[in-house]
Amino acid sequence: MKIFPKSRIKVAKGLSVWVSNHYTPTLFGIRGKYESSYKSGQYVESGGPGTGFFIRSSSSRTYKAFCMHERAKLVPDYWAMVRGAEFDFDREAARIEEAQNTSKNDHWRQMILESYANVLPMAKEAELAERIVEGIKELSHRRHKLTSYQTHVMSSYKSKIARLGHDVRDIQLYVPDLCGEERYQLFGGVVVAFSQVAASHRIWSVRTNYSGPESSFVQVYFDLGIFNYIQAPLMTPMLRDAEGNRYFIYPDFILKSKDAVDFSIHDLRSLNFLFREVPYDMVSNMVIDSYYDRENTEDVSTHVHRRNYEQFGDGLLVNKDTKALNEIEEENKMRERVVGELYVPELSLRYYVRDFKALKGFVKELNRYQSDLTATDKKSE
Repeated sequence: MKIFPKSRIKVAKGLSVWVSNHYTPTLFGIRGKYESSYKSGQYVESGGPGTGFFIRSSSSRTYKAFCMHERAKLVPDYWAMVRGAEFDFDREAARIEEAQNTSKNDHWRQMILESYANVLPMAKEAELAERIVEGIKELSHRRHKLTSYQTHVMSSYKSKIARLGHDVRDIQLYVPDLCGEERYQLFGGVVVAFSQVAASHRIWSVRTNYSGPESSFVQVYFDLGIFNYIQAPLMTPMLRDAEGNRYFIYPDFILKSKDAVDFSIHDLRSLNFLFREVPYDMVSNMVIDSYYDRENTEDVSTHVHRRNYEQFGDGLLVNKDTKALNEIEEENKMRERVVGELYVPELSLRYYVRDFKALKGFVKELNRYQSDLTATDKKSE
């Protein structure tokens, strides 16, 4: 059990430093050999090493507040350390081993857990080395410069981190190797279309298991991220739902994750992604308009309630026959009155997106990719 925030550690012959006992998030294994792909956004770890998201450039104040909230979770907390609530590599390794014993019949899940288990010891070494480097830097404490020997020791630990970062590339899962370069090239269109949806300022997830008399809408955010150190050139589309689950979209499956070990795999071929246009006024009064009332607050997880709209059934659908709308002005008014709905019945996922054009393009691209995936499978039989 950790009690003190720092420990005195001998880091080299004749040199001991105070090193933080707090777990320190690092970029180890995150950027990998495709570092240039990740320079567009700051990385934020979510729940443990190897899993997180890259902050998008956005003018949305609620998204910026959400990112600040996520970053605040990474700030060292003494009481969390004492309680053992901070991330611990040994505890995580034990969880992985237990999960592997109960997942022997799930090929993809076993593969991901095995890769995570292989990377974790290297991540543990790199994380300790990062804390030692910070400990050596603090020797100067703005009073004097480091001695040449101290600088040499610090450089040796930095070299160790770089070496571990290079070696980890050989054991990380790399998505194009799993699905094939040709398939991943096709999947690239899905990633691009997803990025456009993620840029929407207003996305709501419906809380499907809400036990109250009303449905519950929660504002959520889509991002590009990484799960358990799995590398991908274009990064990985990541959706969030109202219950706090994350959904990582890969070329062959969707990974539903509560955390790095508690996750399930869903074959992309067996999922239906349904899009429709829903009248703006059926959703806006209780959901979208509430955005303006709460945008200046710091609570980014405010729940908004309304009557169960499912009773309206297809009555919510916008009339697809718009031939009578000959004037551009009338057509624009029609567009302003709809939001996009994404429904995935197999996962009980339902989203409402203000930028319905981007959502429609994403679903169209994803359905096209699924058709190509199915056609390729039939040819290979």
